[in-house]
Amino acid sequence: MSGSTLVLVTGITGFLGSHVVDQLLRDGYRVRGTARSAKVSLAQEGYAAYGSQYEVVAIDDLVRGDFTEALRGDGFLPSREVTTHVVEQAAIEGSLNVFRQAEQAGVRKFAYASSIVTVRSISMRDLNTSTPISPYSDQGKPPFFPRSIVPNSTCEEWLDVSKEDALEDPFFVYAVEKTEAERAVWDFVDQHPHIEMLAVNPPFFYGPFAPGFRNPEAKIAVLSTNVLIYNLIRLDGPPLPGVFIDVRDVARGLINALKAPPSSRVGRKRILMSGEWFSAKDAIEYLEQMRPDLKDRLSEPGRRVPPVPKSLIDNKRATEILGLEFHGWKQTLLEAVDDLLRLEQEWRAKGLTPS
Repeated sequence: MSGSTLVLVTGITGFLGSHVVDQLLRDGYRVRGTARSAKVSLAQEGYAAYGSQYEVVAIDDLVRGDFTEALRGDGFLPSREVTTHVVEQAAIEGSLNVFRQAEQAGVRKFAYASSIVTVRSISMRDLNTSTPISPYSDQGKPPFFPRSIVPNSTCEEWLDVSKEDALEDPFFVYAVEKTEAERAVWDFVDQHPHIEMLAVNPPFFYGPFAPGFRNPEAKIAVLSTNVLIYNLIRLDGPPLPGVFIDVRDVARGLINALKAPPSSRVGRKRILMSGEWFSAKDAIEYLEQMRPDLKDRLSEPGRRVPPVPKSLIDNKRATEILGLEFHGWKQTLLEAVDDLLRLEQEWRAKGLTPS
């Protein structure tokens, strides 16, 4: 499936979405991306070299928007990153609106970007790691990660916090919202058995930016989870959660989902995936070795954290069903830091300060 195959990708200006577009184009697919009207020209600029192989459609309202024109294609990869801090029905309806219209338009293959936070979970404190700092909160409450250490952990296990819990902390809002949205999408798929869907459930993803990624206004929020890497090269930056996967591996998983075996052969395709975990202290020591010029700006809080487990996530299904191989954290870290430094130089040249 490539060549003349047209794939619709949502969220193409984001950290993950831009990597999905980049890899699809390199693989020879035709790509139609959706972006808000204000970002269409930016999205077009990033991959203009691909000419007619790539196009962008403006969609401003995921809940009520009409996707008729956008959905004339062969596959659908919704890679939108949810960052709202309010648990609203809109988060669910935004996903379902696109799925409903895609199904009516005859699309039968879907790849969905979810999160590891939707899986039955335990606190990072229970793993005896450092007190985690959520990228969505400054309250220091622990984000959740899957109990994949349990041998019989399955893809049917779900986060067990409620919307009421979510109101106490913005990270929980994110976790509950992702869980509610993914559950709703799977319910839709169950009601339409002719649909083949695969959901990837990664932890925090880090790495370099895709060639078409743009952040001309020096907005920290646009860095997505790479802001946690950015904190490592800020003297007062909080420790990053080392529960990680390379963003390129997540993008590759979404793309390979289009060619994955049918659910009738492999069961529900809800795929946990992760790279090898590392601590902020590990990262700082490696950066001191490989990028000694950064020594005086590396995170002081990050130097004081204890070690973390190598990983509690079993990649067996990600390997068997998606054929994935995973980047090591050292390569990912260096490439992410180098790209962040490049962006800093671009911003300084324009007289911009990250905000």
